[in-house]
Amino acid sequence: MISVLYVGGKEVNIPQLSGMNVHLDYVQNGMIALSAVQTGGFDAVIIEDQLPLMDPSRLIKELVAAKPGIPVIGIVRGNERKKELLDDFGLGLFSYFEPDQHSGDELLSMLKSAKRFQEFKNEAPRTSLRHFSGVGFEKIVGVSEQMLKIYHLMCQIKSKDVTTVLYGESGTGKNLMARTLHMISLRRDRPNIAVNCPAIPSDLLESELFGHEKGAFTGAVERKDGKFLAANSGSIFLDEIGDMSPSLQAKILRVLESGEIERVGGAETIRVDVRIISATNQDLEKRISDGSFRQDLFHRINVFPITVPPLRERKEDILPTTMSILKSLKKKHKISVNCLSHDAMQTLCQYDWPGNVRELENTLERVVLIHDKPIIESDDIKYILDENSSSTHSERVEDVPMKETEVAASPIEKNEVVAQTEQQGTVAINTTEVKTLKELEYEAIVAGLARNNWNMTTTSQELGISRMTLYRKLDQHGLRKEDG
Repeated sequence: MISVLYVGGKEVNIPQLSGMNVHLDYVQNGMIALSAVQTGGFDAVIIEDQLPLMDPSRLIKELVAAKPGIPVIGIVRGNERKKELLDDFGLGLFSYFEPDQHSGDELLSMLKSAKRFQEFKNEAPRTSLRHFSGVGFEKIVGVSEQMLKIYHLMCQIKSKDVTTVLYGESGTGKNLMARTLHMISLRRDRPNIAVNCPAIPSDLLESELFGHEKGAFTGAVERKDGKFLAANSGSIFLDEIGDMSPSLQAKILRVLESGEIERVGGAETIRVDVRIISATNQDLEKRISDGSFRQDLFHRINVFPITVPPLRERKEDILPTTMSILKSLKKKHKISVNCLSHDAMQTLCQYDWPGNVRELENTLERVVLIHDKPIIESDDIKYILDENSSSTHSERVEDVPMKETEVAASPIEKNEVVAQTEQQGTVAINTTEVKTLKELEYEAIVAGLARNNWNMTTTSQELGISRMTLYRKLDQHGLRKEDG
């Protein structure tokens, strides 16, 4: 049974609640809600978009202050309320529900996630809760069961100086997890150095990590301390450690076993006190079997492994992650975006995100830059996703092999071309005239549209491009159906 406080409404206001395994208590305004939350053991709070005495945004802020971590679900019945949603997520809004869009199953899923989240907060030690609510965890916004398990693991080692390896696909946020592990540790006030191992040429990585003596190699005009010395008494994050050369792996192993390093070209042994956090998107055990990764190093770094699941396996995290990203983008680019439509969110949730959170962030940034408007629609998302998909293929509209019948006879006005092709279906070739690629592209599109009676799907298939690319090309050439 899920215990819910419903502020400003009755069960009839949200018919989707009927028949659910949900116990509802009703209060009419925010002042009563604050008292009820402080005394009652509610798993979640649902608030209507219009309230007496206290507006929803202020109530969210007051509820979270009175009961840290209480999940609040906002009811959204119109676009006016959506204008405040991004700010509300910053205040502590857990999720939002549109009665005319969302189903009962979706609401129940929200409430179950809210209950799991509340149970985690209740079970976490007070010290862990402090870090979870503040420094360290504030950038992690996942609420799925998988992410809650990771939070539990991180809290278990927050006061333990343990070597940790983070497993996960590229873009899952392993670097953020590494920063969080440092920020909740006893070393939080000490240096935290991150090294992207594949980004540094292998012949320079050793010098970057351990430093070098003057004259150690060409260009070494002075002594330089490396990342390990910079991280002394703190933490060092070795991103994509699986790509490290075997010879360098041996030196990392020495640090872990003895806490000793030597600069390149030097004979002095230097002791360091560094916690090593590493990450990889590779199967290290497989790399051990093929001889490219040291088994002894594996056992040293794998003391406390944490696996970060891909975004496609935790769809519940897409909404809070999206809202967090949009909030940052709104501030960064000073744009008008406030929210996503329900269909837009469905589009995001139905996509598998092979690039994970990094791809989601990239997609949303492109969306808000191209479509600067308060509410992002599903077509805005599909446009970018389609462009992303198209960019992975070598074929473009400029490279489409055009048939002779798809080339216009002479440089005539667009309206004339449309009219001619609609009447004849084909256009004669003028072999004596040299045309630009843009002209040929335009004429191929016009002929294809006329031949297919402006059927976008059929025309895009004939041209070998996607529908969204075709729409983009129509905009570029100023083509509309009314032109004919």
